[in-house]
Amino acid sequence: MNRVERERSASSERGAVLVQTALLLFVLMGFATYVLDHGLFWVSRNQAQNAADAAATAGAIARGYDEFADPPSGGGVTVTTATQIAQLNQVWREAPAPVVTFDCPPEAPPDARCVRVDVHRDSDFGNPLPMVFGAVLGLPSQGVRATATAQVAPANATTCLRPWAIPDRWIENRPSGTPDFIYEHYDETGPAPGAELSPHDDYDAPTSSSPGSGYQFPTDDSDPKDLGTELTLAFGNPDSANDPISPGWYLPLVLPGPKTFEENIATCNAQLITLSQRIATGSPGMQSASTDGFANLIAADPTASWNATTRKVSGSCAPECGAVSPRVVTLALFDVDEYQQRRATDSWSGCPGGGRCIRIVNFVGFFLDHVEGPGRVVGNLTTSPGLLSTAAPTVGNSSSFLKSVLLVR
Repeated sequence: MNRVERERSASSERGAVLVQTALLLFVLMGFATYVLDHGLFWVSRNQAQNAADAAATAGAIARGYDEFADPPSGGGVTVTTATQIAQLNQVWREAPAPVVTFDCPPEAPPDARCVRVDVHRDSDFGNPLPMVFGAVLGLPSQGVRATATAQVAPANATTCLRPWAIPDRWIENRPSGTPDFIYEHYDETGPAPGAELSPHDDYDAPTSSSPGSGYQFPTDDSDPKDLGTELTLAFGNPDSANDPISPGWYLPLVLPGPKTFEENIATCNAQLITLSQRIATGSPGMQSASTDGFANLIAADPTASWNATTRKVSGSCAPECGAVSPRVVTLALFDVDEYQQRRATDSWSGCPGGGRCIRIVNFVGFFLDHVEGPGRVVGNLTTSPGLLSTAAPTVGNSSSFLKSVLLVR
């Protein structure tokens, strides 16, 4: 090949590397778009799901403990709480746009109340995710969406029952001249123990469809029902055959598990206790331990007080010292009619340990305000966290002072 031919051949190959480089850059840009922009998408997707989960859970807590209307108002504490929590959880350095609704999934319990939060960072809501390299390829933005649903349902179980049980509320039918607010259905002193008095007081236990005669929880925001009701708890003698049963008359309990009575006062028992379960009663000697236990729990949160306007605890050390104030304890409500009949006839079959017992028909939270004397403490009915057991009976929203909050979807 002569010099002219060589020059023509070299001239014809000029720019070939440039074409290959351009093609390689295009491929590399595609890889960069996939790796960086797709990675940005998945990081944001996880952040959006975390925001939705946190917002739905916070909204369900607010719906269970602060707002009782069904459905909640658009500008109420449930929507406000869920919205604020969602926006505090940024998605790629920007607050997402939350949408709060109240539909429950089909698998939710019949009495569950739900909060669904849909979190958006997309062009439909004016806050799309950026594209680092995608814009070069004509893809200016991308978007993510996440959804979560949390439910608050009436609790029918707890692992934090304190070793005290009080009678559920009854219907007072006895005539004037007999002691007021003393449960009297069965004769305990006459010649026919266990016979019905005439007239007599009545008790109707709560169920999933009816509150019965028991203490009632508000189902809207206009009527507080028994939330915040002040009660004086007075130690009841579990060995007495005729100690008068009055509101707040409490019995010491021997809870299952290895802990002592004093330990069960100071800390959660950690044993699952459910509605309809029978628990053995203790002894008169537990009065002193109860008095000391009340005082110790109150001292654990000395600045807490009951706010009668909001029907909530104010000035508590919680959540720093615990999920709820140490002064909020979970008590059992027992079937007062069954107990008095058993006591009148001295019939205790089916009781744990072969002694006396109560049957739990409900639970209630109780704020310990102040000790009034030996075995006596004054406080208020309130809400408290609980659990939902599929193996136990349930009560409806109108009876449930314990709430089970669960992220379900």
